[in-house]
Amino acid sequence: MNTSPDVSRDDVIVNETVSPYVAPVTSLTKELRRLATLASQQLKRGDRPWLGLGLAIATILVAMLLRYHVFSPYLWRSGAVYASLPLKSELARLPMSLFLPTPYLPVWAASGQLFVVFGLGELILGRWLTLMVAAVGHFGSSLVVYLLLNSVHDNVLGLTPALAHVLDTGPSAATTAVGVCVLIAARMKRCAGLLTLALVVAALIAPGVDGVEHTVALGCGLLAGAAYRVVATRTANLRTRSRRTVWSFRLLRIAQAFRSPRSAMAAIRGRN
Repeated sequence: MNTSPDVSRDDVIVNETVSPYVAPVTSLTKELRRLATLASQQLKRGDRPWLGLGLAIATILVAMLLRYHVFSPYLWRSGAVYASLPLKSELARLPMSLFLPTPYLPVWAASGQLFVVFGLGELILGRWLTLMVAAVGHFGSSLVVYLLLNSVHDNVLGLTPALAHVLDTGPSAATTAVGVCVLIAARMKRCAGLLTLALVVAALIAPGVDGVEHTVALGCGLLAGAAYRVVATRTANLRTRSRRTVWSFRLLRIAQAFRSPRSAMAAIRGRN
């Protein structure tokens, strides 16, 4: 039933502009563009990726000290991690192992991935959440490998007893966890799926300490990203409801203000 015969469908203007944060993304290129949009907006608001820059500079300084043999014995002792070490020693060395150079990457690549991944994490997730996800990925992956190597005497997930004496350093596990969390938080499902597939295939093709650590860090990042999306969605819903409640309260007060003179006149007439 048409209650407004004088208004046609052509007279109604519908705003079909969709926010880039909630628009459905159909390609990897659009997902990367949205990530760049999110980062640029945070930069315009005054946020800076100081965490990623600081970690990258620290990695470069540690690499230079090791190259020129300045405090190199103390640096290796404070960050060289092996699964054959006692658990207390490994836990004490894990923070410093984040800055020691990995044998598979040059210094510029290790520092570059720290700057990019932690910088984006700081801009999109926040500094403290980025640090928490990195710590869980870094410590959790190393501890899982430690438990597997020290609890079995057979080949499990490609881990042989000889790998307990392999040097395990570098920021790959931490950057994996933070990177996947950022992709899930930014709703970049295709990029997250592609990264997950690449890490799983690499772990199957070249089993070892790195493959297990990357898989564990991947799981940590996926869980953290999913939890972030749930909390962000609920927070947005609560804000929308609170705004609607505030506006409804304001409209009610305005309506009461307009109705009050009529009520006063009705009361006066009733008294007369």
